[in-house]
Amino acid sequence: MNWQRSALPILSSIILASPCLADDQAISEAWQTTRRQLSEQATVAFGKSDWQEARQLYNKILEHEPRNPMILANLGAIEYQLGDYTASCYYLESALAKKADLMSSREMLGMAYHLNKKPLRAVATLATAVANQPESPRAHNQLAVVLQAMAWYDGAEKSLLKAIQLDPDYRDAHFNLALIYIDRKAPSSKLARKHYETAVELGATPDKELEERLKRSP
Repeated sequence: MNWQRSALPILSSIILASPCLADDQAISEAWQTTRRQLSEQATVAFGKSDWQEARQLYNKILEHEPRNPMILANLGAIEYQLGDYTASCYYLESALAKKADLMSSREMLGMAYHLNKKPLRAVATLATAVANQPESPRAHNQLAVVLQAMAWYDGAEKSLLKAIQLDPDYRDAHFNLALIYIDRKAPSSKLARKHYETAVELGATPDKELEERLKRSP
């Protein structure tokens, strides 16, 4: 049984305006045209989940605009999708250092830390994400995933309850609450069953292992 990490939105491939490194105005204008073409190609690659192609295209832009936070953030998202969490952390950290209000990037950075076996950084980053957007049920759910992995079950439960308070139809949070209630030292099969059934009604994939455990629970 796996905890449900909510899908994180990948940033738009729209590129923020930033100064070109070339001093010559003609070269600068030529780069603007090239950049537009690269951006359009990257958007198509993103849409097709062609991460290798998107990575190559964004790196071409990054060569000219190494401080562009959106390019850095998109590269961080690409490396996250490819499973290179060290590289993902590097790009996302760099993006947030230049533009701190990239909320989905901060959540993704927290999950990248978690998957890269850096739990304290993950908790700190996701706690900041929750503080910055307290009305985001997804941020609360992601924090709960990390807290549960660290065996901080009370904190995970609190975060999940807040998530469904904000969005009663948030299926990932319901599913994760079911796991909390069936796994804790004094399990509550009634609560676990309630949240599991709600999650399935909302579209979660049925989990045979969890269903068997619920059948065996009083």
